[in-house]
Amino acid sequence: MDIGLREWLIVIGLIVIAGILFDGWRRMRGGKGKLRFKLDRHFTNQPDGDDDNPELLGPSRVVAHQEPSLDEHELPKVSAREMRGKSRGEPRQGDLNLDDPAPNLLGPLDEEDFPDPLAEAPKEKPKARERKKDRQAAAAAAPAPAVAPEEVLIINVISREEGGFKGPALLQNILESGLRYGDMNIFHRHESMAGNGEVLFSMVNAVRPGTFDLDNIDNFSTRAVSFFLGLPGPRHPKQAFDVMIAAARKLAQELNGELKDEQRSVMTAQTIEHYRQRIIDFERRALTQKR
Repeated sequence: MDIGLREWLIVIGLIVIAGILFDGWRRMRGGKGKLRFKLDRHFTNQPDGDDDNPELLGPSRVVAHQEPSLDEHELPKVSAREMRGKSRGEPRQGDLNLDDPAPNLLGPLDEEDFPDPLAEAPKEKPKARERKKDRQAAAAAAPAPAVAPEEVLIINVISREEGGFKGPALLQNILESGLRYGDMNIFHRHESMAGNGEVLFSMVNAVRPGTFDLDNIDNFSTRAVSFFLGLPGPRHPKQAFDVMIAAARKLAQELNGELKDEQRSVMTAQTIEHYRQRIIDFERRALTQKR
């Protein structure tokens, strides 16, 4: 049988198709891996600057993993002042300035020199009693407490100088703080700076007999004075205590004194907060008893 041109074209087409399929199968089995291997080796040693070259073809390069590094210039700057502040810890109480006790030049005081301000009323001299009556004619006497105080807050101010607090300077200082001479020959701070209203707190001479002699104030001196506030007492004890702290602190700063608590230990900011807490606890107990 003679094979015509059409039959030859069909045979040749089948052979070509078979060859194409075989070539594709061969590339899938082995040719593709070899091609990638060659491309990988070709581009492995290329410099980094060639990454943006559009003429390069082939798979992406595998770059060695590097740990991130910190640039010292990117770190936050910490000043030497901040480092010193951190090393010292929390700042101290700057306003009261009581944490650093100044040296006491007198040494320990005799406990007998500190009378209990509420144990008994100071005795008055006969002549001083007569002069006091004349002064009380012009000014109202301080009202006596309705009941004996259940609790007393005491702040002692001790002089750092051997001569103690001089009478004229002491008188000027406490008058500026609003204290007025009155009952029991001691000083009282009333609601009004003029000496009117209820008594907020009082100040006694911490050295026996505990009184002040205004007629001899020019020759008077004392080693220490004591501010005290009784509870129950003023209607607003917390505000009264703040006024007492301010008066004692003013005296200590201006007349070179040292603040001490009722145990004659150096008064710190923590001691003052403890006093305030005592006032809060007393008010809470008073409310509970009323119920």
